[in-house]
Amino acid sequence: MKRNFHWRIWPGVLLMLAGLIGLYTVPDCCQYVFLPGGTDIAQRFSELEQTWEGVFPALSLHGTAEGVSLTHQDRSQGDVTLYEVLGGYAEVYPRRYISGRSLSRGDKESRVIVLDEALAFQLFRDQNPLEQVVILGDKSYRVVGVASHRRRTGETGAYAAWIPLGAEGAPACTAMTLSTAGKASASLWPQFESGARETFGAGQALFSSKERMRGTILLRAVLILLGIHFFSRLIRRVKTWTGVWILELREKLKTRYPRQMMGTLLGRSAAILLLAAGTIAAGAALTVWAVQPMLVFPEWVPEVLVEPEAIARRFWELTAAAARPLRFTTPEAAEIRLWGGVLRWGIVLTLLGFLLDLSNNKRKTA
Repeated sequence: MKRNFHWRIWPGVLLMLAGLIGLYTVPDCCQYVFLPGGTDIAQRFSELEQTWEGVFPALSLHGTAEGVSLTHQDRSQGDVTLYEVLGGYAEVYPRRYISGRSLSRGDKESRVIVLDEALAFQLFRDQNPLEQVVILGDKSYRVVGVASHRRRTGETGAYAAWIPLGAEGAPACTAMTLSTAGKASASLWPQFESGARETFGAGQALFSSKERMRGTILLRAVLILLGIHFFSRLIRRVKTWTGVWILELREKLKTRYPRQMMGTLLGRSAAILLLAAGTIAAGAALTVWAVQPMLVFPEWVPEVLVEPEAIARRFWELTAAAARPLRFTTPEAAEIRLWGGVLRWGIVLTLLGFLLDLSNNKRKTA
């Protein structure tokens, strides 16, 4: 029986662990993705940086061009995802550099480029790529760095390269992404989204913390139900233990003086108080954990909790929002959605295995 239990449960548990590890390895950031437009985008970004100085630790703006081709002498390599970057890109998206340096603010509109390690090898083989020249379109770019990079979910190119935004001869970007470094509090999300929309026009805001919460919401719901179950059992146990202890003390007080029982009384009272405090703390923690999604997703909460019309209206608003197709995505958002799906399938398989095992146990005991 034990072997069957493990066989049914472990695939789901392993998927759950993989999903959780994947979700929490995606870096924390706020992103606003929009279509490129206008010629003063760098100036608008600079003004936004000044407005948000001290609010967010670092800001970057980058555009993405897929399927770019780079050439060095007689070697050419296509299938490159090209990132055109501006601002504190190296702070928002830190990476390890094999040689050379990252792009800096001083490289603005210069014809310099950073290659990923695999792309540098394809173009230069055993040569030192630093200070070499590659051709992008009909313009030459000087290599200033080689970075470690792994192909991520959502990236279509097998290789990656980075140039300053606005550099001469740069290809047109398919989308632009405004990003912040680190985890911003939920109170700053509306400010980030409204400020980005006013500066760059219509787009889509993506918050990794919010998307991670969305990916773990099913696991959270299951754990809350289990927590309520074990919490209720704990309360019953505490009441039973307390009743038994009180009865024992009453019986002992019939044959002993209270002064002789002082040590026992103090010890039992302290134990009861500790159990009660632990139970209250567990209940408070479970309540906070249950309410936390409402703080991250205030749009889930109806205007009036007790009005059926408000609840129905909010339900259909959320249904319509969930059915609306996504206009944009980023590697971070794509990875969170991927690992969130893995986590949900792990939960489903785990629950299914548990139910099957429970059904088998009932049949054998019948």
